[in-house]
Amino acid sequence: MQRRIVAVALFAAALLMMAIAALNATVQAAPPVQELKGDAQRGAYVFAAAAGCGCHITAAGFLAGGQKFDLGPAGVVYSRNITSDPETGIGNWTEAEIVTTIRTGKTPDGETLFPVMPYMTYSGMADQDAYDLAAFIKTAPPIKNETPKDDIKVPIPPFSPPKAPATAPTEGVTRGEYLVKNVSDCSGCHTPTDAQGAPDMTKFLAGAPIEGELSANITPDKETGIGNWTEEQIANLLKTGQRPDGSAVSGLMALVVQGGFSKLTDADRAAIAAYLKTIPAVNNVPKAPAALPSTGGNLYNLPLTLALVSLGGVLLIVGVFVWRSSARRKM
Repeated sequence: MQRRIVAVALFAAALLMMAIAALNATVQAAPPVQELKGDAQRGAYVFAAAAGCGCHITAAGFLAGGQKFDLGPAGVVYSRNITSDPETGIGNWTEAEIVTTIRTGKTPDGETLFPVMPYMTYSGMADQDAYDLAAFIKTAPPIKNETPKDDIKVPIPPFSPPKAPATAPTEGVTRGEYLVKNVSDCSGCHTPTDAQGAPDMTKFLAGAPIEGELSANITPDKETGIGNWTEEQIANLLKTGQRPDGSAVSGLMALVVQGGFSKLTDADRAAIAAYLKTIPAVNNVPKAPAALPSTGGNLYNLPLTLALVSLGGVLLIVGVFVWRSSARRKM
């Protein structure tokens, strides 16, 4: 009897040791969790694809914020200082905290931004792109500029961000859709909103009043949109700002082209053009509301703003040149 008890005990101990060994093997085999890091040089390109974060470029300086957005009954918001200044900017934020704010609208101190900041769009930005963009933003020279506090009179709508992809599509229509929907925020200017400020997706990219202007209908509608344009003509406008009839875009779109889309690769502009040809055509002529809200005029100081955007473009070009030179040396 005692031998049987001893045998059972030894067998149980052996099973326990085998279980512990298996658990240790499983733990050791699991790949270590590594925090994703951004690359500022790649981030310069994402910055251009995001239209140069133009809302944050004002008379105060590059990414120094202060742009006023009058939302009517909903209140007033101001673009934030996102330079590396530790007191009035985001110099104390980590890359991960910047990415969280970009995707969720929640700042490190617990504040939730009003969705004039297009975090609902950026929530679908791929992990690497988001971290690269954050790394580039952290390189912005510090500018001390205390921006006014928002005055929001309505509840901020709740938002649960979807799971973002680890990597972005690299070519074709899927690449174009990703850039339009998750990086460039084309809908933010070209899709009208309802009375609550939510985008009217029945008129997706069909033109809307925006910042005192009327954005164009960029759906493939042949009467009111760009249905008669070729993909090459659409891509050329993104590169040069020239329409097929030879006229030039102006206002906000001119800033977006100069500070952003003109810096993209031909392949990415072609991908955007290809995607725009696939969306539903909407017959719509955008109309101005009875009273357009004031934005404080900062964005319409065109000479200064264009100069600042150009500075961002120069920084981008220099960054890309350095990156390419480094890549050649490694080869």
